[in-house]
Amino acid sequence: MMRNTLVILTCFVLSLYFVYINADLNLQENDINEIRNLQQNIDAYSFADQDIHPPLRADCDCKNGKCANEGEKVVCKCPPGYGNYTQYSCRACECGPNKSCIWIETGWFSSDKICFCNTGYFVDNGKCIADPCSSNPCKNGGSCAVSGSNFTCSCVKPYAGLTCETMPCSKQPCKNGGTCNVGKIGFTCKCPSPFSGTKCENDPCTSNPCQNNGTCKVDGQGYQCNCKKPFSGTNCETVLADPCTPNPCQNEGTCSVVGQDLKCSCKSPFKGNLCEIGPCSSNPCQNGGKCSVDGMNFECECRPPFKGNKCEIDPCTLNPCQNEGTCSVVGQDLKCSCKGPFKGNFCEIGLCSSNPCQNGGKCSVDGKNYKCECKSPFKGKNCETDSCTPNPCQNKGTCSVVGQDLKCSCKAPFKGNFCEIGPCSSNPCQNGGKCSMDRKNFKC
Repeated sequence: MMRNTLVILTCFVLSLYFVYINADLNLQENDINEIRNLQQNIDAYSFADQDIHPPLRADCDCKNGKCANEGEKVVCKCPPGYGNYTQYSCRACECGPNKSCIWIETGWFSSDKICFCNTGYFVDNGKCIADPCSSNPCKNGGSCAVSGSNFTCSCVKPYAGLTCETMPCSKQPCKNGGTCNVGKIGFTCKCPSPFSGTKCENDPCTSNPCQNNGTCKVDGQGYQCNCKKPFSGTNCETVLADPCTPNPCQNEGTCSVVGQDLKCSCKSPFKGNLCEIGPCSSNPCQNGGKCSVDGMNFECECRPPFKGNKCEIDPCTLNPCQNEGTCSVVGQDLKCSCKGPFKGNFCEIGLCSSNPCQNGGKCSVDGKNYKCECKSPFKGKNCETDSCTPNPCQNKGTCSVVGQDLKCSCKAPFKGNFCEIGPCSSNPCQNGGKCSMDRKNFKC
């Protein structure tokens, strides 16, 4: 596998004016970009200053390479297997297959080369081997990883395959209600019982277990053979001496042999080859009701609290719960969950149910309490009092309600709205005399 080796280079570059530049650079042997950046840095240090260096040659004579323009410079481009030995010459690398090099000055008149793998290759045991991930073989966002000289793709679901090129579950390959799951290189099917196989294509009848032309039918988690007479048995493997013994005809049907086959004569209302089809065959009774044959028809015995010809009526369907109560079936009974302040089996009992408002008052629910709207002249929480209670008429006057007003009927000699005016009201007794009533007059 790839190994990163730290190389520390100290470069001394001789210019026309003996300018020395010392640069310590950290490189990795397989990092082409950093090596090329190093070369550009050396060139920049050596030839960038136009004031102290001679101008670049307009007539480039590139040995073993090809001249090319880079901005305002003319540079020497080297072919594969060669590296820039000087600014205007290329020298063979001789590093081996799939490798390139760069020449680095180590002294005034000496250079060393650094070999590195070409783009798309990596180091493995000293050799440059093609990087199988360089071509980005993993599709649809898959991640590529090197494995020896090959690659493996980690796919993003729902993609799969060697290069994440397929969506294996898109065409719903799993039959018979199987669930498709994406794997690393394909799909797997999770099959419901009794199905099996790579695509859930096999059922208990796939292997044709029924012998002697018997018909196989999937039954729950197994199978059932419908045998042709005179055969019988789990797999129709047994020959019956008398196909009508025991009588295969159900529901009191009569068995007879016609040629090699048997025939059932069915009693009404039953039908079918074995008189197996009757009014209850389609399970018409809902909600756990028990079906029985009644003449030509069926009859349902319903489980409480369901009712109806087919036990199809849920007692909650009619919404028996009053005052916005919620209906539910608990066991064999219905239950009403009442909103406060209502109660009762059907939430029928509220704060106004007992008619607390007297004297024709109108009751209404106000939150968790009730409120009475009283007819005049009644008042009080329950409209239980009127304007004459307590009696506002004085001196034994009689109180009565007239319209929305009260009226006092006064006994003589009293008068006034409340019978408050009598013979002594004007204080007729002078000089401290005490006034008292004497029938209809006063005396002092």
